[in-house]
Amino acid sequence: MADESVQPLVYLEQGGAKFIVASGGTIDIETGGKVLTNGTQATALTTKLTTLTATAPGSADYAIQDLTNTGPYGFVSKDEGNSVLAVIINLQTRVNELESKLQALGLIA
Repeated sequence: MADESVQPLVYLEQGGAKFIVASGGTIDIETGGKVLTNGTQATALTTKLTTLTATAPGSADYAIQDLTNTGPYGFVSKDEGNSVLAVIINLQTRVNELESKLQALGLIA
């Protein structure tokens, strides 16, 4: 006879309205598995643009001042401009990593 005092870590709530994963429980979606909402997988993200490349700043300068207005408009220093580009490149990299992980988990197409 099963021990009724032992609670599973992953179970369907009584009545079947909710799937529970308790502390220590895990859901393992195997290769090829997907997570669907109403039978549909989330769509892929917007197509990415070409990844930027830039010269690394000599000294990172994240205290960006107002843009200059002497033709052409620009940053006060080269390091400020290169620091902004470095941040944008880092964001592109991190978003691409998130997209790859979401696709690998079957959360988006």
